[in-house]
Amino acid sequence: MLPLITHILPTLSPYGAERVAVELAARLPAHGFRTRVLVLFENGPLQQELRARGVRWAMLAPSAVRSFSGRMATVRRLHTRLFGEPERVPDIVHTHLFGADFWSSVARLIPSSSAIRPAAYLSTAHSVDQDDGAVRRVARRWAARRMTRVVAISQDVARYVQQDLSVPAARITCIPNGIALDQVRSRGPRPFRDVPRLLMVGRLEAEKGHERVFQALAGVAAPWRLDIAGDGRLLRTLKEAAERLGIASRVHFLGRREDIPALLADADLFLFPSQWEGMGLALVEAMAAGVPVLASDLPALREFAPRHSLLPLDNPVRWQEAITTRLMESSAAVAEAHALAPTIRARYDIENMIKAYAALYHSLLRT
Repeated sequence: MLPLITHILPTLSPYGAERVAVELAARLPAHGFRTRVLVLFENGPLQQELRARGVRWAMLAPSAVRSFSGRMATVRRLHTRLFGEPERVPDIVHTHLFGADFWSSVARLIPSSSAIRPAAYLSTAHSVDQDDGAVRRVARRWAARRMTRVVAISQDVARYVQQDLSVPAARITCIPNGIALDQVRSRGPRPFRDVPRLLMVGRLEAEKGHERVFQALAGVAAPWRLDIAGDGRLLRTLKEAAERLGIASRVHFLGRREDIPALLADADLFLFPSQWEGMGLALVEAMAAGVPVLASDLPALREFAPRHSLLPLDNPVRWQEAITTRLMESSAAVAEAHALAPTIRARYDIENMIKAYAALYHSLLRT
């Protein structure tokens, strides 16, 4: 029988880490594995994609769980799924994000009558998690050190896992996230529009840096239009900031969108002002589509983005100058982005990621 890989997610939110897990679960059967997905606490938009792609999955909590007792009940159900049925024990447990890492490690502490256990426990570290408090950092470190192997999605995340989470280097493997090339729509070499269309994609949270870019855009002469795809807790705050800075009529909040490839193909300039990133998959997708980009100068982004496109987030004046220059010298920006796109596509093709994980699974099963 083919090896079974069980992926564990806290929720089915439509963000980078969750999408990567869904892609793995959907594509690994073509590489000799069975897969299933266990969701701990909340459903989300990705449940429709799981169904459409024929991925086996199960929701362990009947609804959103907030209390400690409710979470422990979910953990007991997780223990039963992983260890209570000998014929269904996975060969490898693969967790994504803190909730899955921590609570699956807790589930392993519950006594089991079965002597059959998974061969390996694997976690993918998707970020550098700079917003962790002291207690959460201790819990994250405890869970990470219990893993057979930790996958880092960039060299910067690998450094974080080793230095901050105290995981030995020998137990860290670097596998960059990948993009589905069949979903990439090329922007092509067309010139900027008469009213250039700027685009930001990401959750409306403080770490994504939207307000700093608003400050920069307040000094950029019209015409331009900014589209923002994504939802989050800061929607009202960001709308108020745009009003205060006098740019509200040119800033359009699109909400959560399923047509990001189409938005990228229509964009003239992609802005990515994150305070921290594990890899920056949205930026990779924009570059693969051939969109000119400006992004924060972060270690993870230096691994693939041109250095002259990276700017200090805490300097709105630099962002204002760079955006103005891109708008004035758009032909050069378009030519450079169009020439770089094939390299990004080849490097971050999702099949490269799938093959790397398949090789890692086989290695873990052999040992």
